Amino acid sequence: MRFAKKHNKKGPKMQANNAKAMSTRVKAIKALVKPKAVKPSTPKCGSHRPSPFAYIAHPKLGKRASACITQALRAKAHGQGSNQAPALDPAPAQAQAQAQAQA
Repeated sequence: MRFAKKHNKKGPKMQANNAKAMSTRVKAIKALVKPKAVKPSTPKCGSHRPSPFAYIAHPKLGKRASACITQALRAKAHGQGSNQAPALDPAPAQAQAQAQAQA
């Protein structure tokens, strides 16, 4: 047996100490670092498109969704009142255009 192998007993102890130091360091880092909040995920249907209710319930996407929905409802309500009267006008206009084209 070699002299160094016989007398050098520090190797295993240092390895054990290093492992202990690493584990305590990891514990200290975990204690200091705040856990990140879980990102909210939108549940998706079979087509991988978020369902409307899940989209509205989402904290970030819901704000934009509610704005879009109200805008669409306003446009729909506004469009119903104004589009009904002009719908009658294009038919006579087309008839006049055809009469002029034939003449």
